[in-house]
Amino acid sequence: MNILITAGGTTEKIDDVRGIANTGTGRLGALIAKRFADAREVERVFYVCSARAARPSDEKIEIIVADDTRSLERTIIDLCASRRVDAIIHSMAVSDYRVRTVSTSLEIGKSVAEKLRENDSARAQNDASDAASVPALIARAVTETPSIASGGKISSGLDDMVVVLERTPKIIALFRKLSPGAVLVGFKLLANASEETLMRAAYDLLKKNDCDCVLANDLRDIGEGKHIGRLIDAERTYTAHDGKEAIAEAIVRAVFASERLRGRDARQV
Repeated sequence: MNILITAGGTTEKIDDVRGIANTGTGRLGALIAKRFADAREVERVFYVCSARAARPSDEKIEIIVADDTRSLERTIIDLCASRRVDAIIHSMAVSDYRVRTVSTSLEIGKSVAEKLRENDSARAQNDASDAASVPALIARAVTETPSIASGGKISSGLDDMVVVLERTPKIIALFRKLSPGAVLVGFKLLANASEETLMRAAYDLLKKNDCDCVLANDLRDIGEGKHIGRLIDAERTYTAHDGKEAIAEAIVRAVFASERLRGRDARQV
């Protein structure tokens, strides 16, 4: 039986020394990996983590580093294509956005002015097909301004720096296509939400991505020496667990109890 675990938090590079990072530490993911490695039914644990994530140590655990969304996506696709995966625990805090371009307000201003001149010229020639609204022109100017991040470190002498972000693909949406028979455990994190809102968001994630269960977390319940998680299943029932060790144990139990897994030979690699 092979287990795939993602852990830690991605970092999207601005330049070679700066980045936009999620706050995931990987401590819970590492505990989950160790619990699976201790199970006799498990042959291999593929632990895909960010560079600074906590890392478990066991001969059954293979550490694979993927620090940003692009490398994580490539790693997941390659791994699922080359190895059978029986269960997936997607605990990694993946950035919803990555850097599209880095510029300054002056360069963006120049780009906007150029787009407006081109638009005025098109209107003057009565070429309606080439004319566009001002908001659309400004949006294009912002996203198409050439990036000043071309490797190395961007100068710290700039008066300002404008970072334009773009959405990243949802990694959790890949798993059911890549490993249709695997047990899938998702994670949902909100901040200062009511329990009803948190559990509704977790269940929505479960249904949208065909997860077997989802661990729902609220940021206020996570801190030094504290972590309360709620594990919800497809029947919309959930149990609360206090502490990372208890959460890890509950996730391992849920995977082994899954109808999806029990319908297969868990000893087969």
